[in-house]
Amino acid sequence: MDVAVVAESQTPDEPTRDIYFEVKKRGLSVRYIPLQRLSVKIANGDAVVETRRGPVDASVVVIRGLGYVIDTNTLMRRVTVLRILERKGAAAINPVDALLNCRNKLETVYLLSRAGVPVPPTVVTEDLYYGYVATRDMGRVVLKPIQGSRGFGAMMFEDPEQAFQVMRTLLIARNPLYIQKYVEKPNRDIRIIVVDGRAIGCMYRISTSWKTNIAQGAQGVPCRLTPELEEVAVKATNTMGLVYSGVDIGEGREGYVVFEVNASPDWRGFKQATGINPAVHIADYIQRVVKK
Repeated sequence: MDVAVVAESQTPDEPTRDIYFEVKKRGLSVRYIPLQRLSVKIANGDAVVETRRGPVDASVVVIRGLGYVIDTNTLMRRVTVLRILERKGAAAINPVDALLNCRNKLETVYLLSRAGVPVPPTVVTEDLYYGYVATRDMGRVVLKPIQGSRGFGAMMFEDPEQAFQVMRTLLIARNPLYIQKYVEKPNRDIRIIVVDGRAIGCMYRISTSWKTNIAQGAQGVPCRLTPELEEVAVKATNTMGLVYSGVDIGEGREGYVVFEVNASPDWRGFKQATGINPAVHIADYIQRVVKK
């Protein structure tokens, strides 16, 4: 097998199908495998990753996420199985550790900030009073899950007393507090898809809400990709160790700010807005890797 495409769903979503069929067009042998069907057998000093059909021996493993709502035990199992495939020589796209870092918003914002990529002022804590003081000092804030996507669970507060009540509830349920200063911007943000060190396209996500996710009802329209935007997006992608990504950028009063770096971006809205299918560029990259 040249390429294994893995994801949590029994039925692959549109971006995953795009990758599968673009890889197949290039004459490479490719198979879709749900993550749940990957098992590992350790015996006689060796480890084998396999399915019911036998060992998975692929040159490239395309990992379309680690799963959305899963417990720590399941996450650890999936991460280790995929790491074993990497250690046995498969090229992972995107790499497992990079996927983990992007899944963790605290790790993401830390790595980006350390690399000089502009990010919103952020406080992460399990101390209720510390969080309360942060919301009071920052003014308008956004409270987010430390793991999450598509804007689900994100809440905006202008009143620190209201934020306090929600933060208290989150801590009772043993959820850490991830607090960011709200970035004043137009009623839009910018999504850029980066593949193999190059930005392939750009769109505005325009919304009547402060949430500008396509999943939250935002509309995608084409955006002019400037050298400055490309530089920010490529630097963010490289900092996170990704082959491809979807980078979300806000137009703040003091310049561009990176909100998220998505390691398994959904690009249905992007395709409709720009006419660009990222899977074409990803499959080209995969073909080059397989031929090495």
